[in-house]
Amino acid sequence: MLKSGRRGGRPKRAESGVLEKRLINAAAKLFAERGFDATSVDTVAERAGVSKATIYSRYNDKAQLFAAVLRAQISDLFEDLSFVAPHGDAYEVLLDVGRQALRLVNRPETTAIYRIVIAQTPRFPELALLMDREGFQRGQSGIAVLLRELSMRGDIEIDDFEIAAELFLSLVIGRLSRLTLLGLTAEPDRMEFALKTAVRLFLEGFLRNRGRPQ
Repeated sequence: MLKSGRRGGRPKRAESGVLEKRLINAAAKLFAERGFDATSVDTVAERAGVSKATIYSRYNDKAQLFAAVLRAQISDLFEDLSFVAPHGDAYEVLLDVGRQALRLVNRPETTAIYRIVIAQTPRFPELALLMDREGFQRGQSGIAVLLRELSMRGDIEIDDFEIAAELFLSLVIGRLSRLTLLGLTAEPDRMEFALKTAVRLFLEGFLRNRGRPQ
């Protein structure tokens, strides 16, 4: 009996990684195009060029597949978002971070993910927890580290860096986030003016040696 040159069984790690990426990309596009409910495992399998058995060998159900897509897309969205040690003026440093955050919120894939998570939260609350932990809290923690560095440098005085980071993000992306969820757009000039105003307001609230209300 002739033996095959390759033994059966699980694919090699590199091959498995390529297959996984193809599967995630196919699922991500379908979820974005059709939404969660209208996307079936059969359709994902067909788009990815794999069998349903291949998908179910990795994920128990469609919700688990979407959670994997969510993790991958959040990782991609935050890949270019950097919180480097500040060397310039605090105002310019925070302006740069604010612009990065606005670009992130304004990306179509960010809105698509957010809408699906909101729609599916009553059925799959773990998706909301994942979005909050891997997305919002990840960005907030990065900004908190940056604010700590600015404080150590002597530019600002902050007692709770996590709360300050949350307030900063609320000031910077609050309105744009609402607009994008509604399918509306903000004028670039007005968005830039709002960003500069938000950064000034934030810094004025935390300037070192500023008198504090009792």
